[in-house]
Amino acid sequence: MLVAVLLCAVDPPGGRLALVLKHGPSSYRGAGEICCGTGPVSVVEGGNGRAFVASSVSDAVGVIDLAQRRRADRIKVGWAPSSLVLAREAGVLLVCNAGADSVSVVDIAKGVETGRIAVGREPRQIVMAPDGRAAYVCEQGAGSVCALDLTSLRAGQSAAVSVAWRTALGPHSQPRALLPTSVGPALVLCRTADRLPVIDLASGRVLTDVALPGFGGASDAVEVEGGFALVTLERLGAIAVVDLLEWSVTRTIPVGTGPRGIAVDPDDRTVYCALPLAGRLVVVHLDGVDLSTEDGLPQFESLRVGCAPQSVTVIRCPSPDS
Repeated sequence: MLVAVLLCAVDPPGGRLALVLKHGPSSYRGAGEICCGTGPVSVVEGGNGRAFVASSVSDAVGVIDLAQRRRADRIKVGWAPSSLVLAREAGVLLVCNAGADSVSVVDIAKGVETGRIAVGREPRQIVMAPDGRAAYVCEQGAGSVCALDLTSLRAGQSAAVSVAWRTALGPHSQPRALLPTSVGPALVLCRTADRLPVIDLASGRVLTDVALPGFGGASDAVEVEGGFALVTLERLGAIAVVDLLEWSVTRTIPVGTGPRGIAVDPDDRTVYCALPLAGRLVVVHLDGVDLSTEDGLPQFESLRVGCAPQSVTVIRCPSPDS
């Protein structure tokens, strides 16, 4: 079976996923759109040619059939789902319900919610630990981050999931995204701060912070090969490059007004960044670029997608040509 690389750009105003098929580092073509409910904000690959979409103006997660280019099902969860992550070994989907201050546990085989975990006010993002034993939730309204112990999920006991730790970052910090890194600690992206807290994922202890070049409004982040993280800064219209050993910004890469979601194709280090105000994805080629200095400029491209794409996900799925 041939495998395709699909860029899924989430377009909340249009209520759709805008799909772009990638044939090479600089070869793209539109692959249609999928209507997926009101206000979609986040998408995650679900395996077997599926994806799951959280729609913020609803109480449901959409199940997307990527081969048929349609929404195949709708799973009821809590109000205003904002983020979701797949716990593959447990066979469940974890969904942040920003309007219900909870995380839903969804059995993906049955397509039903099997439990809810109470968390802090206005949870905005959930990410999985690399070993799948924990998940981390950014509680934006509470100004905190918490860790969920997921060991009981493997035994099918969603009711036994508990909060392992909670770290307060300040009532006005508004943490909205977290990036676990290959070096151990995680970066926390705060909406109203000029620094990125660095936390120990075992204890939740704040180890240090990364000073940003101005009040940037960090939105999303991804790690790339070589020990660097790329952080989108909405107010600066740029991507900040963070050295994960020195915990410092080495350079900024201007990409356009109001960058939001960011993703990377690890096979060729191509970076995709959503620009909602422009209705485009900017494509940043990092091959041959030294991220540790300001020397050399990446090559750029721009793809027109949807109306106002706010996030982007790189998915590998069966090729439409297979």
